[in-house]
Amino acid sequence: MVKSFTKLHTLVYNVASQNSKKGIDMNSSSQETTTSQPTFTFLDTDEVEVPESNQDILLESVDHDLYNLSYTCLLLPRFPSHQLKGDLADLLPGWLQQVCISYGWRLEFTTVNPDYLQWAIMVPPSTAPAHFMLQIRNETSRMILSSFGRIRRANLSNDFWAPGYLVVLGARPHPEDMIKQYISLTRRQQGLINLY
Repeated sequence: MVKSFTKLHTLVYNVASQNSKKGIDMNSSSQETTTSQPTFTFLDTDEVEVPESNQDILLESVDHDLYNLSYTCLLLPRFPSHQLKGDLADLLPGWLQQVCISYGWRLEFTTVNPDYLQWAIMVPPSTAPAHFMLQIRNETSRMILSSFGRIRRANLSNDFWAPGYLVVLGARPHPEDMIKQYISLTRRQQGLINLY
């Protein structure tokens, strides 16, 4: 192994008369202020051994999953009678996967229940839950309403999903009581369940 040496130089900033001391020129009638100019000096230091490497440099890609965030999400159909069954239940996971791939997100799992759609998604930290939920609800609503005429005729809005959503940090399914409470709260807010 060949040893190489290099001489290190240190650049020193010298200021004449500490902190640019100001002086007054007595020969000037206007009493102008002059400032001394800073100077720079190189100081030599000892030689330092710089090892040479005979090994190739290996570059590795960064695992982006280490920095992404996972969320578990839930949406309800706007009308309780529009249950997620049959062809709709079969198509939803594929549509959701298509939306996630299109936006650069990763779908972790999907659960289609007649009363709700639940999934886990991994997104970059810069992607807010409100953003990905808006994109997912808009895209899936468009796909559902264009594919199912009976739903389109019953739903006059362009949004298949009920107002709001349930999002929890982490990729674990929501507990059943949390889902029941969310469904009840959403249906009350829609005026579909009477408050007693």
